[in-house]
Parts: sequence; structure tokens; C-alpha cells
Amino acid sequence: MAAGKFYFDPFELDSENFELRRAGQRIKLDRKPFELLCLLVKRAGRLVSHEDAVREIWGRRVVIEADSALYTAIRKVRRALGDQPSKPSGIETVPRKGYRFLARPEARSADAMPAASADSPARSVLAVLPLENLSGDPRRSYFSDGLTEQLIAELGRCSPQELGVIARTSVLRYGGTRKSIAEIGMELGADYLIEGSVRHERRRVRITLQLIRASDQMHVWSESFDRPLDHILQVQAEIGQAVAEQIRLKLAVPHTPAAAVDPDVYDRFLRGRQLRDQRTAPAIHRAIQHFEGALAGDARYAPAWAGLAMCYATLAITSDARPKDCFRQAREAAQRALALDAALPEAHVAHGVVQFWHDWSWRGAEQAFRRAVALNPSDSSARMFLAHLHSNLARHNEAIAEIRAARRLDPVSPILNTHEGQFLYNARRYDEAMMPLERVLELMPRFWVARIVLGKLLGVRGRTRRALGEFLKAQRYSFGNTEATALRGYTLGA
Repeated sequence: MAAGKFYFDPFELDSENFELRRAGQRIKLDRKPFELLCLLVKRAGRLVSHEDAVREIWGRRVVIEADSALYTAIRKVRRALGDQPSKPSGIETVPRKGYRFLARPEARSADAMPAASADSPARSVLAVLPLENLSGDPRRSYFSDGLTEQLIAELGRCSPQELGVIARTSVLRYGGTRKSIAEIGMELGADYLIEGSVRHERRRVRITLQLIRASDQMHVWSESFDRPLDHILQVQAEIGQAVAEQIRLKLAVPHTPAAAVDPDVYDRFLRGRQLRDQRTAPAIHRAIQHFEGALAGDARYAPAWAGLAMCYATLAITSDARPKDCFRQAREAAQRALALDAALPEAHVAHGVVQFWHDWSWRGAEQAFRRAVALNPSDSSARMFLAHLHSNLARHNEAIAEIRAARRLDPVSPILNTHEGQFLYNARRYDEAMMPLERVLELMPRFWVARIVLGKLLGVRGRTRRALGEFLKAQRYSFGNTEATALRGYTLGA
């Protein structure tokens, strides 16, 4: 689905916030018809076949009466637009083929990314598509995915006032996609896209990349990098500099070559990070083992210390660990990361999380999160925790603005969408809170954190039976998280 705002007089379609407005007045439209409208607007002027519409909106495996569902959705869209099938001005029916959107919407891609500050100029937006794994071993896909994320992080530090970089969570879903560069660019609100491949064998890695302008699919630049595997971080830095130069950007700081890293250390680090992001107790404990394995190979590898710190900080939530114990370990790991690399955004985030959750040092936590944002404005996690701090201190408007800025960097991130729902819930904006939670659970039905927030939201709206069901699912999907159990007990008592 397209991300951003589209204007076709007198309508404004805000696909990011799932809103259709006419002359500023919101028009109610159910989710599937809304998604269908977004699809038609995105492909304005082109035929959207029945088969394409059903596949894009309902999925390949859904069991529905497709023709009936599509007809009903089209009818609801036409009603919302005030469009007549006999004299269409919005949606044209192409008999036995499909539908075509007749109006010419104006896309405001600048809205797709937040500016680094209120008075900074509009930034170009770059998306790094998942690098294709050409190693012949599907089990090595975590390596190409991890390399994609490292490249995203490297580019995020390149002239951050001028270049915004879409986060990993939102680009990984395009692995193996058949969508065109223009379609992906429109969906992500990206001006430029990088696509490429990774092949590594015999302790060497070959990365082939091309930079494409989304508006006309013009190939701006392409290059291959063939390096020893232990110089992979240096290769990423070279790529970041080359791409920045090609789109006529000036690096924010002088380029400093990255230190070499042992390939086995880097391999363990990538595995640990992939597991940590699952946010379940078993995955977190396995992630700790991988980060510790990486540090056993190189005790000066700061990203592994930062990853370890975040794992220990998360244990109190996912595993019912004693905060006194796990936050002591988190603090020590975060301090080691900062001592080794004071410019590492992840280290400042980890340090801020300890101050936030354990020390209740609001000022110290805010300084750490803001420092991480300054070091890498494209780091959505730093913005997420800053939003969390605002929300807990009842700065609801700031919290919602910050989490939405984070989500524009990572539109489909489960945790970002969940936190948006949480912060809207905290602000008692219950009707708005439902939408981001539905976005998460449509893509990841087993994401237990979203189930917990949804249960709380249903509880305050008096839908007790459903709330209890959500807490039960959260308990099961999280492998026994006791917050879900406690909320279920509270709801029964209330």
C-alpha cells in the first residue's frame, strides 16, 4: 500500500493514518475498501485487474468469495467518493477486466519522512532493499539481511540533515518481490532505492549494488565491492560514502574508515541481533549466547556490547528476571559499549533504557535518547524510546508526534505500531489507538506485545470477553509472560 498523502480535488487520502478527508472532513471507510482505494490511487490511470486487487488486498491464500468481496469494497469506495458507476469521475469499471482510477492524484512524498528538525530543509529519502543472498545456502540469508541493516545504519549517518533512510523492518518485506521500483518507491515514500546482492565464499564477500531513482527508474550508479570477509564494515563505509556522493550529498562528518572485524564475530553478532528482535524469552536468551560468543572473539566490538545491554534490559519484561540483577548487567554492557565507541547510537539507546526503566532518571534518559537521534536521525529505535519517555511523563502530544516520526522511518515495524497504539491509549484517544494495533496483528498475528495493548484497550471500552481472550493469546505467544497473566487476573477482578 502507498505510504503518504495524496490529493485529488476535493479529497485528501492519508494512507499512513488510514484517513480519507473531503474538504477537511473525515469520511468513514472500512479497512478493506480503504486499502483498495489506496491501491487504485497508487496505480492511477492504470488498469487494476480483479486478480491483482484480490491478491493485494485479501492475500493469495485467503478463503473468500472473491468477486463478491471485491464488488462490495468497490461499492463502498464509490459511496465514500460520491462516485456514480454510470458517470464515473473517480473509478471506472473495465468490463470483465478490473478497475481504473481516473483522477490524477498529487503525491506529497516529502511528507513520507520527518525532517531532522522543524526548520531543516526537505530531505531526500533512500530505501535499501533486501540484498539478495547468492551464496546458495538459504540458511545464510540472515547474513544478507544483517548486511542490509548494517548498510542502512551506515547510510543513516551520511549527511542526516539531507538524507533519510527507511528502516530495516519495512524494507525486508520486499525480499523477492515482483513489484516495480516505482511502486516500492511510492509505497515507502522513497526518492532513491538501492538493490543488490551478496555472495560470500572462501572468506571473501562480493557485494553488487545499484542506485535507482524511483521517479523514472533511472539507474544513477552501480558498483561491485570484492573484499576479504573480515573487512566487511570497511566495505559498508565505502558504500555509504559512494552513495552519498552519487546523490550529491555532503557527508555530515569526515569519513573515517571502519576497523576490521573478525568474520566469526560479525556472524555471531548478526545472529544475536536477529533473535533479539523477536522479543520472546527463549529468543532473548539465545541472543545473549550469540552476543557473548561474539565478545569472546573480540571483547572490543562495541555493537555486541550494546546488543547485550539491550537483551539484559529486555529480560525484565520478557522473562520476569529480577530487575536488580538484569539491569546491573545491562548497565555494565552499555558502559562498555560507550567506552569503546562513544559515537555508537545503539550504545546511547541502551544507556538511556537503563536510566529510563531502572533508575527513573528522566533527564538522563532523555539526554541519551536525544544523543542517539543526533548521531543517527534515521534510527527509529532511539525515537521510539524518546516517545516512550514522553508518554510516561504524560507529554502525550510529544509522544505521539515522536512515535509517528519513528514509524515514518519504519512503517511496518511491529513494535513501533504497537507503541503508537500504546501511547494513544495512554492519551485516552481510544478510537485512534485501534488502527495501529490492527496494522500489527494483520501482519504478525502472534506479536504478543500488541495483543497485550489490544487487551487493555478492549478492557477500557467494556469489551471484557475479548480482552480476556487477547491476554490469553499474549500469554501463549510470549511463552508465559506474566504481565499478560496479571492483566487477565485484573480484568477478571474488575
